[in-house]
Amino acid sequence: FNLDDGKQLRYNDTRKFGRMKLVSLDNYSNELPLSKLGAEPFNVDVKELYAKLHKCKLPIKHAILDQSIIAGIGNIYANEICFAMHLDPYTPAYKLTKKSVAELKEVSSKILEEAIEQGGTTIHSFSANGIDGLFQVKLKAHMQKVCPICGGEITKEAIKGRGTYYCKQCQKRRK
Repeated sequence: FNLDDGKQLRYNDTRKFGRMKLVSLDNYSNELPLSKLGAEPFNVDVKELYAKLHKCKLPIKHAILDQSIIAGIGNIYANEICFAMHLDPYTPAYKLTKKSVAELKEVSSKILEEAIEQGGTTIHSFSANGIDGLFQVKLKAHMQKVCPICGGEITKEAIKGRGTYYCKQCQKRRK
């Protein structure tokens, strides 16, 4: 885009996840696809999140990746959130109590805030134009082999096609 001041705005989507759409400035949040997004962890209403999760039979890891339930959580951060909560990623979302959903909001916000402060997470299989984030050195579960809590093995499995790292000893399924 050529701007009035002679500068250019360029869109570079290295991983091919993004899309662009021209929308009205006055009504953009009510247009698709933004109107389908859930709130981000920083400002999600715990009661509304609980209501969404309480109806959801998906594993919690998959549920928090669903951007219509809660926005802004990617695969790496979903692994770290489940680990920080000592929560088995296979736990059905509807099994979380109101207290656990409040904890989910707090833990998600804390992890994302720290990741943002560190410039994000850069993993060996991807680098954004040579700019590396630093949060990867703080990862406790994702791509790890040994649990930093118990010293046991971090297991890698696929949940709904996504690489899922967790400690079977420390992360318990909610009943």
